[in-house]
Amino acid sequence: MRFIKLDDKTSSIILGIKEVVINDPNEFLRSLRDKFSNLVIQALDANFIAGYEHLKMILQQSWMAFNRKVSYTKKLDLEIIVRTACDSQIERALKTLGLKSGKMNIALIAIGEMRDLRLFAENIKNLGEISDDVIKLNHDKEKFLIKHHSISDELIKATIADKNKLAMILSERANLLRV
Repeated sequence: MRFIKLDDKTSSIILGIKEVVINDPNEFLRSLRDKFSNLVIQALDANFIAGYEHLKMILQQSWMAFNRKVSYTKKLDLEIIVRTACDSQIERALKTLGLKSGKMNIALIAIGEMRDLRLFAENIKNLGEISDDVIKLNHDKEKFLIKHHSISDELIKATIADKNKLAMILSERANLLRV
């Protein structure tokens, strides 16, 4: 679980949750959004997340784009999924990164005031096991993401980042999306 400050009044929380049982993906999100109406909430397939740093950069990009009125979408929760998917087509991004029926590991993101985020974190523990492991980048996930996003070895070698090069590459691609 990580908190990220977006501006003076607004922060976000990122939670990894293992083996969440999802009967109806739309209802799952709708019930969370109804219960925590002061927050912007999005849930993503954790298999497409290249670590906390990846999501942190995507959240910051999405937040800044929205505040500058240069976002790809009209809703912040959709902006997050489009940028994380590196795909400006909302329908495709949702199909790729969105929730699916069954059991899955998810990255749950909420944006709002700190007091609301703390309440959110306390009240979602019944969804499944809170686990940083589902968000962390491991070797298998890295191989999958490199193939999924068609990232060349040359690009990885040319990236100057010290730590998570894949997170840097994906967040840069998210920044350069075309509508």
